[in-house]
Amino acid sequence: MRRLGVAIAAACVAVGLAMPATPALANEPIKVVGSTFVSPYLQAVFTKLTEGGVVAPPKMDLKGSERGLAEFCRSAAADSASVLAMSRRMRITEFEQCQRSGVPAIVEIPLGYSTLTLATRRSDTNFELTLQQLYAAVARELPVDGEFSENTNKRWRDIDPALPDTPIRVVLPAPGLGSRGFFEDRFLEAACRGIPAVKLIFSAEERVKQCVQLRKDGAIVEVGVPFDQAIRLAMTDAPPGTIAVVPFNIATAMTDVLKVLPLDGILPSPTTVAARTYPFNRPLFVYVKKAHVKDYRGNGPVAGLRELITELTRERTIGPDGYLTVEGVVPLGDDRRAEERGRALRLAIMER
Repeated sequence: MRRLGVAIAAACVAVGLAMPATPALANEPIKVVGSTFVSPYLQAVFTKLTEGGVVAPPKMDLKGSERGLAEFCRSAAADSASVLAMSRRMRITEFEQCQRSGVPAIVEIPLGYSTLTLATRRSDTNFELTLQQLYAAVARELPVDGEFSENTNKRWRDIDPALPDTPIRVVLPAPGLGSRGFFEDRFLEAACRGIPAVKLIFSAEERVKQCVQLRKDGAIVEVGVPFDQAIRLAMTDAPPGTIAVVPFNIATAMTDVLKVLPLDGILPSPTTVAARTYPFNRPLFVYVKKAHVKDYRGNGPVAGLRELITELTRERTIGPDGYLTVEGVVPLGDDRRAEERGRALRLAIMER
């Protein structure tokens, strides 16, 4: 056998061919990089696959979209990352950088959306907030005559006379949780971006710092993990007028305690989220290197990628009753799911 291997190597060198893949490269585990926000959803998918013996346990290195993208686009070598998870779509400039780095063939798989909603106690009077009113309730400082001053709003009606005459109290995900980062980015920074006094801050880092500072006078309650249990406990005995910022699936799973509120006049629902008319959501994407996927003859460096793609696109996974929906993913519309499933299963190459 050793002589045969030497003969094959010599023949390859003689005609200028690359050596066949070694067994080590032919059985590389799936390496996953990218967003911590997408981590629980991918973990749920891999749990299904590994428990069923379909794939080997992957190597997960989820430390953020930016770091993951750099690693994924580093090269197409068999020992590089095969899968990238992102809580946004890959930008054109990033896609082009991947191309220049020798990663030309990428399969893009949208999972759906993660959505944060406002909720209040089921027994409370309904009221609607705008994004600017929410910001005026939670920000540590607000602009007054072009200068930032300590937030003096104590009751909701201090912000707008049409709001309830109850103390401001907002329950938020604790720092470090993915939902907290989402809240800071999509709610606080979005509300703050158009404020003239903020636009005058030269440093982008300082602008963000100003926008995400929260009041420290007891109006904000931060809860950690397990988040669903913490929210239930915090809201069950909450005083009237308490607002919670929670993932959509948690709010709808706790209808005995919570009711969802509109934000900027739009009530979140699977329909309004999928149509993007409710804008406070985050798209979830998985990217796979096509060069790593084994073909139907078993040729390719990484086992299990085709099975992963199949599982990521099944109705039992991302459909309205799928297990990722239970985990908090709001599904794509029916037609979009069918279209994206077909593209992924054909290993259609992403275009931007």
